[in-house]
Amino acid sequence: MDALFDNIAAFVSLGAGLSTLSGLRAFLPLGLVGLVARYDLFGAFDLDATVFAVLENPWVIGILLILALVEITADKVPLLDSAQDLLTTPLRILAGAFVFGAALAQQDTGVVVAGMIGGGALAGASHAAKGALRPGVTTAAGEAADPFVSFFEDIVAGVGSLVLVLVPLLGILLVVFVLLFIYRVRKRRQRKYKGLRILKE
Repeated sequence: MDALFDNIAAFVSLGAGLSTLSGLRAFLPLGLVGLVARYDLFGAFDLDATVFAVLENPWVIGILLILALVEITADKVPLLDSAQDLLTTPLRILAGAFVFGAALAQQDTGVVVAGMIGGGALAGASHAAKGALRPGVTTAAGEAADPFVSFFEDIVAGVGSLVLVLVPLLGILLVVFVLLFIYRVRKRRQRKYKGLRILKE
């Protein structure tokens, strides 16, 4: 069993999955990582003697969880959701980078840096996918559906983070799903744009 969890592929997959979830919620995955690392749950993180050990600090964990609660609440208030989404976009990218680095904390510096760059990119891609999905749901079901979509995102970010800690290799599947979704959205928009050009001509 250790071969499935205690190897570079598992660490990369865990970091990639958590970074992707950070694109939905900036602080929730980080807060959960801090809890898991502090109490050494499942042996998922070894942050000792690294810059990422700050995540184990009780004050940092508390602040991250409070910020997660604020982000989750604001995302369900019609007048606040767009503003907080805009403000937290760079924070989600930073969170994605940091959480990927934490997953690779005991690896060589070059590996950690590469992981952090990839983590930021994955968080940004996930955030973009969310941004592409929400308007379609709002158009189809009305603005009243937004809080339900937000709640679903909360579940995905929270439960997904815990599942990845238990089964790290699922992170790759999550990344593939998000990238395929983005690809399909782009292809659909290209076809729509091409159709509009034909009509104009």
